[in-house]
Amino acid sequence: MKFQLLIAKKFMLGGAGSGPSRLNGWISIIGMIIGAFAILISLSVMNGFEKRVIEKLIGFEGDIRITSNVDNNLEKIFNEINSDPSIDKALLYKERIGMIFAKNDSKRIVTFKSIDIENLDSFYNIDFINKGIDNAGQSIVIGNLLAQRLNVSVGDPLTIMSPIDQSSSLGLPILLDVKVGKIFNSQVLDFDDRIVFINKEMGNRIFLRKKNYDGIDLRLIDRKNLSSIVLKIKNDFKNISVYSWEDLHKALINAMRLERLGALAVLCLIILVSSFNLISTLVLVIIQKIRQIGILRAIGVSNLDIRKIIVTQGVLIGGVGVFIGILLSLLLIIIQNIYGVIPIPSDIYFISELPMIINLNDIFLVSFISLIFIIFSSLIASRQAVKIGIRESLQWEK
Repeated sequence: MKFQLLIAKKFMLGGAGSGPSRLNGWISIIGMIIGAFAILISLSVMNGFEKRVIEKLIGFEGDIRITSNVDNNLEKIFNEINSDPSIDKALLYKERIGMIFAKNDSKRIVTFKSIDIENLDSFYNIDFINKGIDNAGQSIVIGNLLAQRLNVSVGDPLTIMSPIDQSSSLGLPILLDVKVGKIFNSQVLDFDDRIVFINKEMGNRIFLRKKNYDGIDLRLIDRKNLSSIVLKIKNDFKNISVYSWEDLHKALINAMRLERLGALAVLCLIILVSSFNLISTLVLVIIQKIRQIGILRAIGVSNLDIRKIIVTQGVLIGGVGVFIGILLSLLLIIIQNIYGVIPIPSDIYFISELPMIINLNDIFLVSFISLIFIIFSSLIASRQAVKIGIRESLQWEK
């Protein structure tokens, strides 16, 4: 192998004054640099956005959700689970689809979430765009996007109702006059447009047909134990359904993974194009070094060893490009994470700087894919080195 490597280094980029092969060699290296760089940067950006999205989802809904399959006493389960040392916070809630009306005749269909409103700030990892007013009494908490659609701000009056909860006396849903107590910004459009938090007393007044709680949201001390805690809760209590945050957002997670695979497949085309150029580079080197190859074969070097020399040279050329591309991408990711040199519009995205996160699996994946393309291209080119006979090789003139 040392012999093949030595000869490959001599042949690398065609040697001094080799003209077209040297130029093609540099083009191949640059192509590999661009390919590896583009793939790693794209994967790091998708990793960054995926992590931020997951953080926002968990911050709004918690790590685990428990719902009852029957008219179960979730309050009893809540009291038992709340004393579990692995549980950081627990929150009982009731949910109901309803309508909200503003004085300007605008209205929206929303999801009312009735909770112990005093735990709103401590349980949910969300930002408030203002200090707001006292949450007690007749004030509610709405999302920033919903406030924009209704054209309301803190302190403005609203009317809420649950259409399917009719009073027993009149057969009509109860209309409740409230005020905007706080406006939150979860940075998840669906939550900001749809969720309205109301206190428990308010929920009891408009949810006339709902006597029991709908579920319990849990936040864990250590998320690494998520699977085991979910299994433990399922075993400890009967007639309940237990969902991790991954179960609740399975469609979104699958969509992000599918998008990642699609982007990876498209970006691999850059490596593929560079591999075609590598074939032409190696063929040019073979043509320019055909006499030397003939001499090697004449002194007893086998065709297999000749092909190994060409493949080794291809791996050297392609490997240099991939290595430089990986180094440049890691350098940019480090600079971005420290200094945030690439901004993005915060009014469109929920952050002001492009998130980049890289992991070792991505580096190994890019290296493996690139190596496969490089070896395959080199094998194709190496076939040309043994097609010409020894006599013709020795008589070859440039």
